[in-house]
Amino acid sequence: MADKEQFFSNVYDVVAAYESGFVGAYGNPEAAEALRDQIKSAGGIPDGAMACSTYKLEETGKGKLSLPFLEILKLYPDCLPGGAQGRGDCVSWSSRNAALGTMCCEITSGIPDPNSGRLEGAPEVTTTARLNGVLSTEAIYNWRRHGGDGWSCAEAAQVLLNDSGLWLRKKYDEIDVDFTQYSARNAGLYGSRTPPESWRKIGENHRVQTVTEVEEFEALRDLLANGYCVSSCGSEGFSAERDANGVSKRKGGWAHALAYLAVDDRDEIKKLYSEPLVLIQNSWGAWNDGSRRIFGTNIDIPVGAFWARWSDIKNRYMVAISGVNGWPPKKLKSYGARGFI
Repeated sequence: MADKEQFFSNVYDVVAAYESGFVGAYGNPEAAEALRDQIKSAGGIPDGAMACSTYKLEETGKGKLSLPFLEILKLYPDCLPGGAQGRGDCVSWSSRNAALGTMCCEITSGIPDPNSGRLEGAPEVTTTARLNGVLSTEAIYNWRRHGGDGWSCAEAAQVLLNDSGLWLRKKYDEIDVDFTQYSARNAGLYGSRTPPESWRKIGENHRVQTVTEVEEFEALRDLLANGYCVSSCGSEGFSAERDANGVSKRKGGWAHALAYLAVDDRDEIKKLYSEPLVLIQNSWGAWNDGSRRIFGTNIDIPVGAFWARWSDIKNRYMVAISGVNGWPPKKLKSYGARGFI
């Protein structure tokens, strides 16, 4: 954790800082334990493997190519990567991206929310908001409770559950803050001072319902196959060059947070790479090069994303966003053969 705020003027500065040892994400065992206790006290299941067993998700992703990110892009084209972080706020970006993935999968499933019974809809946002990732990262990061930069994924998960919730990218007149476009400065309006009650009231209707920690590949695979996306924190760095199938090798180290938005457990992939792959969405904009085409398909991964071998990320702290209090569907006019109805 940096004692002081750390701002970056461009994506090259971001990459250089992380590769030189800047700490944007770190482990926090006490926060992780508190998160598990909160999940259990609320009637949830903190262990991903147990959650998959309880809800009969086991092996639902086995041998499959599962692409939750397509549900995001179906609703909000070109919303990923949503810009590039301008300070050490990567944890809020990975948390936002995972929550956005889960939210969009819930919407496109057409299945009512199991807790509220409500059918979720895709909230409308402006073009600028869409290109900046639909949901605000800054609203999350302002709850980090210290004045510097850097955070843990466990603490961010607690904030999504208890404090910030999800904020659409737009202007909030009631607090005189415009989150339509990402602003590194707006991510630090609060820090050692927590946001006031007026902020909490805005987010309380759209909090994350529950999360679950993930350790085993099988649980990660099956959760992603069912549209539950993942935020992760760790120390692994990767090459800025993708191979012909969009895969990047381990290279160096980053104290960094990354979102997981897809998984490839197909036999042909395991034959090529000797193991399954996980799709990582980074928060550095168009920072990497190489092919984005998914092997054996005509589908491209998002800008700034790359596939990683499971063995390269298996030691990271991972938390799946398992439910989101979203927005009601819009009641649109019906355009039939006779015009307006």
